[in-house]
Amino acid sequence: MMDFFMHYLKKIKLSIFFAIWMSLFFSSSIIAADNSLIIKTAEINNQFEAYFLNAEFELFFNDDLDEAIRKGIPINFIIEFELKKPRKYWFDEEVTKKTKEIVLSYHALSKQFILSESENRLVAFDNLTQAKNELKKIKNWRIFDKSQIDDTDKYSAYLQVKLDQTKLPKQLQVDITSNQEWQLASKQFQWIFINNK
Repeated sequence: MMDFFMHYLKKIKLSIFFAIWMSLFFSSSIIAADNSLIIKTAEINNQFEAYFLNAEFELFFNDDLDEAIRKGIPINFIIEFELKKPRKYWFDEEVTKKTKEIVLSYHALSKQFILSESENRLVAFDNLTQAKNELKKIKNWRIFDKSQIDDTDKYSAYLQVKLDQTKLPKQLQVDITSNQEWQLASKQFQWIFINNK
């Protein structure tokens, strides 16, 4: 009778352990999913002698990141674009590589959220939702000139957006090193650019 009771007790312990483990696994997955950055569309358009990039991406912040912005911590995003010319018997040739930085910050005196870019364009918003909606769009970013490409029909284009942790305050950098919630980066978005000549 005692052996049966002990065996039954072990089964209960294993069931409880499994239930706790599963709840921890799913809760950590949900937390990690709170912050996400996914590029949805990207296209290159030509205007006169230059080419411009337009793109849209999904961007979700969790409460911690929202709170950091509201407390005045500037959040820097890096946008990286690359154009490569395919080669048959060697690595693809890099035609151009462009990077720009967008900073999302809160201005306490005006109580506005500010977006500033590498080219010094400043846009102010009354609330964080408006600022994030604007942040999710790349509009008319000049990425290369016609003189940089030749008669090749197709090129490979690459785009990536990520949070730049190196620009965060030093103490925060230490705190978030192993925190997945702050590992905010899109997968590299790749598409074929057709040269219409």
